[in-house]
Amino acid sequence: MKRKNTLILVVLVSLLSLSACGGFSTGDPTATPVPPTPTLIQPTVILVDGTPQVVVEPINPTPTPDLVNPNPVRITELEYVQTGAELQIIAKLFNTLTDAILRDVQVEVLALDASGSRIAQEVRTLRYLFPRETTGLVQNFELLPGLQTYTVEVRVKEGLEDRQLRYSQPLLVKNASWVEAEDGIRLTGWINNSDPYTYTKVELNAIAYNAAGVIIGGGRGIIDFVPEEDRTGISVPAEIKADQEIALVEIYPWITAQSASLEGGSWWENIEVKQWNFIADDYQHVSGGALLRNLTDRLLTETYYLLTVTDSADKVCLAEQGYIDLIWPEQELVFSPGILDMPLDCVAQQVDMIIVPGEFGQFQLGYDPLVAGVPAVDAGGETVSLNIINNLSANISSTVVYVVITDADGKIVGGGSIQSGTIHANSSITVQVPIIYLGKLEDLKINVSVSIPKDVTIGQ
Repeated sequence: MKRKNTLILVVLVSLLSLSACGGFSTGDPTATPVPPTPTLIQPTVILVDGTPQVVVEPINPTPTPDLVNPNPVRITELEYVQTGAELQIIAKLFNTLTDAILRDVQVEVLALDASGSRIAQEVRTLRYLFPRETTGLVQNFELLPGLQTYTVEVRVKEGLEDRQLRYSQPLLVKNASWVEAEDGIRLTGWINNSDPYTYTKVELNAIAYNAAGVIIGGGRGIIDFVPEEDRTGISVPAEIKADQEIALVEIYPWITAQSASLEGGSWWENIEVKQWNFIADDYQHVSGGALLRNLTDRLLTETYYLLTVTDSADKVCLAEQGYIDLIWPEQELVFSPGILDMPLDCVAQQVDMIIVPGEFGQFQLGYDPLVAGVPAVDAGGETVSLNIINNLSANISSTVVYVVITDADGKIVGGGSIQSGTIHANSSITVQVPIIYLGKLEDLKINVSVSIPKDVTIGQ
């Protein structure tokens, strides 16, 4: 059974060039894609007064046009925005074929200056473009100081036509919208996976339009896991043109060469979610957590959590993902993502949480050397003070402290987390963990766990 739960909160440019030098071919649709080879600018050596000197010529070879056979991928929209050294190129790609999946489509994105020289280049690979499907592409560049974009090009270079049609698009984003978060505009939505496979490293290309239907910005992100036959929230940071208002958002997921598909199975049962809950306070904060148990006798590494907070209209206000680096064999762990900030224009109504069990792994320590002392809440009720003891005869560079607060019935009514600094060998430190909760402190229980980050440094 998948560790997924849902909770109702009852508390408070230029014309593009299509290259004909690659093209689409038929072949083995299961073949592993070959990473694209970057185009290198070849220097020219000339003699000046008898001294050899290297001169790099502006180079941007124009592909030989095919005036008879059209490229099966059509670019339907193309825009770019440069702000200082930051360049963003946004395009829409359309598979014109009705009887073929286009696989391993290589797309070259170029920026040119006024002399026609390339000032930025990237080759992207889209694993699937399904019949009559439209997808989006967002590419960001950081240019060298002083460079100015004159025009941009998107070239669809090559790919494979798969006419067996054994697959259909499993990933679809619904209810796409936007929020104004503390770190800027975020484009959000629900990503739905109809396949019986969990996909990893799914790329997200998010595009924003104004009321006139003009692209005004976008963003690019990645989600490490999209669970099988389920949905989860996504949130992509975006750059939007100044003085423009968003009227429409579209988000396109890409399965890429870096993605993998994980078949469902008993591995979903390696972690038991004994209980979980989240609360919201009057200050646009959300917190809470879960009581987890490793049901195996093996160390679990990089367990993944996906937390989605929505309003009454099912709009994704907050999508938080992350890792629980280590869960020791048969360990019962209290987990909290900490105190999360909601956008000011969203009122939390529902929370959805999915726990993706990690894989069996190894760690440089064969046991857990940390001991958590008795927690105490400060007089203001805003932090939990906790002493952490290191029983190892070596320094530990950092720890993660999770706090989950439960009421008299054992229901989770608050939480918090923090990452500590170095704990010296056979020593201890005291940490202060920010918390939020509902209820009176005298009626509540403070539960804590201390974990070690996987990238910790031990012995220095």
